[in-house]
Amino acid sequence: MKILILGNGGREHAIAWKLNAFSHEVFIHPGNAGTIKEGFPSFGTLTSPKEIASVAKEKNIALIIIGPEQLLAEDYASTFRNLGFWVVGPAREAAKLETSKIFSKEFMVRAGVPTAHFTVYDNLDSFQRDLISFTYPTVLKLDGLAAGKGVTIAKNRQQAIAFAENVWVEQSFGPLPQRVLVEEFIAGVELSYLGFCDGNTFLPLSSSTDFKRVFDFDEGPNTGGMGAVSPSPHLTVELEAQITRTIVAPILNTLIQEKIEFRGILYIGIMIDNHKTPFVLEFNTRFGDPETQSLLMRLDSDLLPTLMATAKGELAKAPILKWREETSIYVVGATAGYPENPVLGSEITGLDSISPDTQVFLGGVAASSHGLVTAGGRVLGVGALGCTISEAREKAYRRLRQISWKGMHYRTDIGL
Repeated sequence: MKILILGNGGREHAIAWKLNAFSHEVFIHPGNAGTIKEGFPSFGTLTSPKEIASVAKEKNIALIIIGPEQLLAEDYASTFRNLGFWVVGPAREAAKLETSKIFSKEFMVRAGVPTAHFTVYDNLDSFQRDLISFTYPTVLKLDGLAAGKGVTIAKNRQQAIAFAENVWVEQSFGPLPQRVLVEEFIAGVELSYLGFCDGNTFLPLSSSTDFKRVFDFDEGPNTGGMGAVSPSPHLTVELEAQITRTIVAPILNTLIQEKIEFRGILYIGIMIDNHKTPFVLEFNTRFGDPETQSLLMRLDSDLLPTLMATAKGELAKAPILKWREETSIYVVGATAGYPENPVLGSEITGLDSISPDTQVFLGGVAASSHGLVTAGGRVLGVGALGCTISEAREKAYRRLRQISWKGMHYRTDIGL
């Protein structure tokens, strides 16, 4: 079967790599210079979903996997479904579980899913009036999409005001109107719980934990993700049973009751508090990045049957996925200035080094006369398997140290 993956990052490269390992023909659009070099063709400069669909029909593509959340917000999924493709990715209304933080929280409340208490603000004046009642640290979230950068944990009133002024005065996240959600801070450890969902059935992948802050020891601003480990060291059999009972089941029941059609990937970001109780932080409605890279390093099954079962709404019939026992580590290399002001155009060296026990997934790269150069904040990542976390870390960091570009930086504590 021919498959089209939409997107241009390391996540899309990882999905294509896993499908290709089982001899499926894969296209990535628009992809990047690195994925094209790896043998995954692009459709060039096409951006309209109808234009993309036209070329996909010519190439006899049957299944389309939508990577970026922005394309889900623009309802590419419905366009492709209406044109006769099987699609992994929810329609716009279901994708609001990710694209609107407020819609998502209100859905959690209706479903009875455990989540932090929250208040919604539409303007700076109402926000400032309530500042005196905030307890710190407190979590502030932009309602809409912000590429992983619309969330901050304010440690004091000054940081809360700075975030609010970025939204409503500087308009750093886009023109007004904008809405901000202020949420109770829950201390604990994070768990990424991803699964295939067709609205009636949820089939989890293995677990993972990602590292969102840009610097070691969770310092600096939030990013799209600087690395991940799978399986998560925080998930136990008892905790997974609790997640299934108190989170997954209510989500499915509410999707059914509210007639929200969902055929895609549901990512549940969970905080496990100090009493071992899981709370939902957020939903994503597509494969996470970098969690996907760490997960697919461990997957020992063909991904296609499960993807097709999801697209067809027949997930209850999907085969059981098989996972390798090893731990995987995935570490992201970023360009200078990331996440606020990434520096682009730096030459990348060391990609041709041979390291058969690791895998490099390419994201923010472009072609130049000298080879590949940086073209995005998160340039690439290195994944490795090991019998222990320490072994996986040693392999991944050894390979990453062979690669370089001007201003390259990465966290050194992934998996610790």
